[in-house]
Formats: sequence, C-alpha cells, structure tokens
Amino acid sequence: MSQKNDRKVFVVDTSVLLYDKNCFDNFQGNDIILPLIVLEELDKFKTREGILGENARYVNRLLDNYREFGSLHDGVRIEEKSISVKVELNQKWDNIQSLDKNDNDNLIISTINYIKDFYENNLITLITKDINLRVKADSLGIQANDYYADYEFIE
Repeated sequence: MSQKNDRKVFVVDTSVLLYDKNCFDNFQGNDIILPLIVLEELDKFKTREGILGENARYVNRLLDNYREFGSLHDGVRIEEKSISVKVELNQKWDNIQSLDKNDNDNLIISTINYIKDFYENNLITLITKDINLRVKADSLGIQANDYYADYEFIE
C-alpha cells in the first residue's frame, strides 16, 4: 500500500517541537508524523520553567485542538495549513534488531522503519535538532535533516 503523490512525509522529533512551537507552519503541503515516544518526551518537559516548558505546553494544547478535526491516530487534516498530522504508535524492528529497544531515538527509527511500508522511501524525512539521531538515521539509510525555522521544506 504505497501512497503516490507530491506530498512529503516529515517525521518530526521532540527537539524540533521544543525548538520551534510553530514548526508545523513550515511543513505546509506535507504530512507530519509524530512517533508516540515524541508525546512521551514532550510530557516530561511540560512542567519546566522557561521556553522549553512553554513550548511543550503549547504543542500539547495545539495537538489537543487538532483533535477537533479528527483522530490523531488516523491522521488529522488541517486545511488552512495544508498539513496532516498523525501520531504513529507502530514500530518495526526488522533489520535494526541490534538497536536498544529502550532508547527513545531508536523508537523513532523503528517507527520510521514501520512507515516505510506505506510511503515511498524518498518521501520520508526525519527532521531533528539531534545531531546523533541524524547521523544514526543516515547510517541506517533514513533521510534525516536538521530543522531551521526559516528553512524551506517544500522543493
């Protein structure tokens, strides 16, 4: 079941959401997937003071508001931003069994490994501020980019 269209799939890491609470605006015209572990990580930041706590709370409220448009499990389409947002809980450990299943970065990688079955591989990009996660993903054949608030994601 491979989807063929011009929309790209961006798997967004916690580091991006904490860095730029409005990051979804920069993915217009594309699909955003949040691995479930990202929500778990966000939850750990919500009680912090300062910008990290503020951004974690903002993103949590934003996702809660998106639920008005449907289920995050199935994917929610936000028409005015031309994005869809989905929380993915499934994982696939084929060909990455040697990775520690208790490591959050590896859980993100296993989620990407799962969604590769549903999208053309070249349409999936991990977006993260975490250098080590980008390097690890690249070594496993997963396209990974840094996030810049002024970066143009649509080619």
